[in-house]
Amino acid sequence: MDKTWVEGQPSAYQQHDIVHFPDWKNIIVWDLFFNNLTSGFMFVTMITWLVAPDIFGPVLPIALTLAFLIVIFDLLLLVADLGDHFRFLHAMRVMHPTAPLSVGVVSLIFYSIFLFLALVIYWGTFILLATIGLPLEVVGVLNVLFRLFAILALIAACGVICYKGVAFSCTSQPGVKRARWLTCWVVCDALTIGMGLLIVVSFVLGQIVPVEALVIPFVVLIVFRCFTYALVWMNIHERASLMYSKGRLALNAVIVYGIAGVCAIAACSFGPIGIVTAAAICLLAGVWERYWIIFVAHPH
Repeated sequence: MDKTWVEGQPSAYQQHDIVHFPDWKNIIVWDLFFNNLTSGFMFVTMITWLVAPDIFGPVLPIALTLAFLIVIFDLLLLVADLGDHFRFLHAMRVMHPTAPLSVGVVSLIFYSIFLFLALVIYWGTFILLATIGLPLEVVGVLNVLFRLFAILALIAACGVICYKGVAFSCTSQPGVKRARWLTCWVVCDALTIGMGLLIVVSFVLGQIVPVEALVIPFVVLIVFRCFTYALVWMNIHERASLMYSKGRLALNAVIVYGIAGVCAIAACSFGPIGIVTAAAICLLAGVWERYWIIFVAHPH
C-alpha cells in the first residue's frame, strides 16, 4: 500500500493514535487527585488566612500540616507510578524553564521543602514556648520566617496547580490531545476540592465561622468547575462517545452537573452541615472526574 503523503490530505500519522497507552492503573488517578488537592488546599488556606487571619488563624497550622502529609503521599504515588524512577530524580536535579514537566516537578519539590520548613518553624516555636519559653525578639523572628516560607510554599503551589501532569498532556495522550480547556478545568477543580477540604477540616476542628465564611466563594468555585468541565467536554465528547455507552455518558452528566453541581449548591443553603456535605460531594466528584477523563485516553 502506497503511504506517500499527498499535499492537502491528512498524513498517515493523523489517522490513528501514534502513542502507546502506558500501563496506568488506579494509581495515576489518585496521584492526580492528591496533587491537585494539596496544591488547591494550600492555596485557599493561605489566601483565606492572609485575608482574614482572625477567622482562619486557628485552622492554619492543622491545615498546613495536612497539606504537607498529602503532598508526601502524592510524591510516593508519583514515584511508584513512574516506569523509570531515576527519570524523576533527574527531573528533580535538572531545571528546564521551557519544559512544563520540569517546571511542574521542580514546583512540587520546592512546595514540599518550603512547606516543611514553615511547619518545622511553627511547631518548633510552639513546643519551645510551651516548655522552656522564648524571648519575644526570637518569637518575632521565627514568626517572620514562618510567614516567609509559607508564602514561598504558596507561590510554588501555584506552579503545581497550573501543571496538569503528563497524563493530561494535550500533546501526548490520545483522547485529550484537543482538550485545550483542560488546564483551566484542573485549576478550577483544584481550588474547589481544596476549599472543600478546608471546609471539612474547619468543621472537624469545631470552627463554624470559617465554614460559614467560605460558602459564597465555594459556590462560585462550584459554578466555575461545572462550566470549565463543560468546556473540556466540548473538546473530548467525540472520543468519549466511543469509549462510553449513552447510559454512562448520562450518568457522568448527572454526577458532575446534577449531584456535584446543583445538589451541592443547594446543600450550601442548609447551614454548616449542608456546606460540609457539599464539600464532601465535591471531593468525591473530583475522583470521579479524573477516572472519567483518564479512561477517555485509553486506546479505542
